[in-house]
Formats: sequence, C-alpha cells, structure tokens
Amino acid sequence: MPKVVDKAKMRGEILDAALKVFVEKGYHASSMSDIARAASLAKGTLYIYFNSKDAMTTAIVDRHFAMLEDRITQGQTCETLDAFLDELNRTMDIPTEQASFLRVFFEVFGPSFASEDFSQHVARFFDRLGAHYANQISHLQNRKQVAEHYDAASMGRALASMMDGVVLHMSLFDITRRRHRRLVREAISMLGAGLRPASASND
Repeated sequence: MPKVVDKAKMRGEILDAALKVFVEKGYHASSMSDIARAASLAKGTLYIYFNSKDAMTTAIVDRHFAMLEDRITQGQTCETLDAFLDELNRTMDIPTEQASFLRVFFEVFGPSFASEDFSQHVARFFDRLGAHYANQISHLQNRKQVAEHYDAASMGRALASMMDGVVLHMSLFDITRRRHRRLVREAISMLGAGLRPASASND
C-alpha cells in the first residue's frame, strides 16, 4: 500500500529546509538541488511542491506573517483604550528568538523586495494589520475612549508602521531586551496620551 504523505507537513519541512539553506549559503547562492538535499528529497519531488526559489520565499513569508497575524488579531475587541494599549505592548514585546528570525529574514530576503510580487505580499500583510487596528480604533471612538478627530484608517496604518519600526529596531540593532521593553513602554505611553479624548486627559 502506498505511503500516505501529509502534504501540509511536507511543505512545512521543505520550507524549514529552504530557510536553513538560505541562511547558510545566502539566497542567491542557493539552488533547488541544495534545498532538495537539505530536505532529504529527490529534486523532482521538490518541484511537486514548489516550482522555484521565489515560490518558496513567498511561502516562507506568508507562513511567518500568518503566525504574526494570528497572534495580533486572535484576541477579542478591546473595550477600553488601556486594554488596547496593553495589547499593543504585548504585541511589540517580541521574544528574543523572533527578533533573531527577523534579522535573518532581512539578511536573506532583503534583495527579494525588488520583486513586485514579493513586496505586494508584504504590503498586503500590513494592509490587513492596519485594517485590524483601524477597526479597533473606530470601536474605541464609538465608546468615547479615543479622540473623535482621528481618522481611524490612517491611524490604524500608522500604528502598524510604528509596531513594525519598534520591532525592527530590536531585530536589526544590538538592543537588550530590557531596553527594548523600556522603549516600547515609553512609545505606548506617548501614544496613549495622544489618543485619549481631551476630557479624559484632563480628569
């Protein structure tokens, strides 16, 4: 009886092998043969799952961003600004191992941003993240928790960009986790002071 292959599991193992090869050899120096060897697969089998390195790159990015998106959006809608700020704080307080991955991500995939398909994949992630934050801000405005004069859509995208910048700062530079947490705390405090309605700020 033929062996039943779990295709989703196999795809994941191939992506793990591809990322390992990209890190060790560099993206442009890596070949499909290198990846097949690292995954202990025949080259022909590899092509059944992915027809190019670019396809693998897109899949790796999609997988990573899907995990981030689940982490950010899986919670319930916050009913107060303080709860929302706490959620942002938890989101930006990334584990050390994730910071290491992001550093490798840009070292390996930086050149791929020249590809329109690749950059659009990344842009779509931030579109969804910005929309998530925009919905949250609009909800808080309806509850008089956030000043009404802010445009929720613009503020949502600004928050996504701010989160991206703070996380990248830790990932790309030699910043201790303690200092990163302090930077996040100060950024969240400044954000909260700006978002609160004037009446709440004066209470």
